[in-house]
Amino acid sequence: MRILILSSSTGGGHDMRARSLEQWVEVLKERHPQIEISRYQALEESSKIYALGVSIYNSIQKIWPALHHVYFNWLEFFQVSKFESLLLGKKHFHDALTQANPDLILSVHAHLNHSFRSYAKRILPQVKFVTYCGELHGGYGFSRHWVDPQADAFIGATKTICKAAIDLGMPKDRTLYGGFLLGTQFYKSAHPNHEEASTLCKNLGFVEGPLTLLLSTGANGAQNHSKFIKSLASLQQSIQVVALCGYNTKAQEELGALQQVYPQLTIRALGKRSDMYELMQIADLIVARPGTGTTSEAIMAGCPLIMNTLGGVMPQEWITIKYLRAKGLPVKRLKKPHDLLGVIRGLTKDQEPLEAWKQQMIALQPSLQPADIVEHLITIASRTKD
Repeated sequence: MRILILSSSTGGGHDMRARSLEQWVEVLKERHPQIEISRYQALEESSKIYALGVSIYNSIQKIWPALHHVYFNWLEFFQVSKFESLLLGKKHFHDALTQANPDLILSVHAHLNHSFRSYAKRILPQVKFVTYCGELHGGYGFSRHWVDPQADAFIGATKTICKAAIDLGMPKDRTLYGGFLLGTQFYKSAHPNHEEASTLCKNLGFVEGPLTLLLSTGANGAQNHSKFIKSLASLQQSIQVVALCGYNTKAQEELGALQQVYPQLTIRALGKRSDMYELMQIADLIVARPGTGTTSEAIMAGCPLIMNTLGGVMPQEWITIKYLRAKGLPVKRLKKPHDLLGVIRGLTKDQEPLEAWKQQMIALQPSLQPADIVEHLITIASRTKD
């Protein structure tokens, strides 16, 4: 059985889910040795115009997130990705299809469904086409392009998003709940007890005891980290700030220098990491853009999320806010860097709300694992042989 994943590097969530599925297929190799998996970056590889669109999209996220509403609404209104006649880069996509010769195509991106599904089915009539949607909630911000009634299945991360897909026309009998599609490390164990957390701190070289704040990267990279750290200058309590800088070595050096300026803060500036789950487990809080990928990871790690909404909230981030509000969780948004000081002051005065918040995050963990998504795909693909 051959699976071809269609993804694109618009933000980081789509590729994260593609990599996660690849990990799970490898883990399940003994049970399902017949599965072969490959990935196609459909927008970047098929057309220079699409690649330019990806670049513009990512620039908007980094420079002025609120402007993304214009981009989002334009695509929603004109629906250009729904029509096969408007599909660009057909020759390149054709070559990718014939080379991979998949039994099943899995799209993990809103704009890689309708026209891509239509063209793929013309080239490979027996292929099954499935959409996996990692969004959490419906309404504004949930693109109608996720829902393709002609697809063989829609798999949703939450039951809420499955209902939203049905409301937009996806047949109920082809709408499946699958849970989050995250890397295998997010399913290792439950939230650590005190002893396990202490061991994790020591293994990672962190200080045990003070409140630990994790500053995550994302669409904005590490460009806001220093602003957040400086906003904590007047804080009387001792806290530990773990700042993820990714490949931004300049930011890492600058944040390291701030340790001398703010001795009451223990600052750990880290480069690219592969142990995000462990970092979230020992953190008391994470500051990050409220994308569905990071939010799903925070839920699995039981780590309360403070939302970095500097520059505005993007449409797909409203989905996260609506989902968490609907589930009764606190929604703490940072509209400017100084807002972080008030949030931290409030949570350090009384630990009970923070502990309750952690338990609320844990309570949102799906009952299913990505292994169940793999089983869904195997079942759907097997129908090609009927």
